[in-house]
Amino acid sequence: MPAFLPEFYAAYGSNLWHDQMRGRCPDAVVAGSLLLTGWRLVLRKFALIEPDAAAACPVGLWRITQADLEALDRYEGPHTYRRTRLRLPDGSEAWTYDEIVHRPGPPAAEYVQRLRNGYRDFGFDTAVLAAAVAASGYREDG
Repeated sequence: MPAFLPEFYAAYGSNLWHDQMRGRCPDAVVAGSLLLTGWRLVLRKFALIEPDAAAACPVGLWRITQADLEALDRYEGPHTYRRTRLRLPDGSEAWTYDEIVHRPGPPAAEYVQRLRNGYRDFGFDTAVLAAAVAASGYREDG
């Protein structure tokens, strides 16, 4: 049985997709989801979240092991994202990743599909994702 950390990882991008997380972090377990008020989903080449008092962004929570956290560090950084603590609505915190290198978009079709898969897997309303995709300049026809 894996030894879970007493903490969680909050995903807002392609790590919402269960198949991707199973490949990256085989011991990770879905722990729930929530709507993160005061944050907006933004898509450039990849997803990020930015503070925005008028917005809300769904996030998926994963219960992770130390090995999972180390794997996430390899996949998400260290040169593109930085691991940081995110305050959740109940006052607790979860690990997440902040983009530290500006990578202009729009995102690739394959990446947009991974985001859509993740929103489907968590049962999120897709309006937030659709707005971010539209704002990114992504076009369905290429």
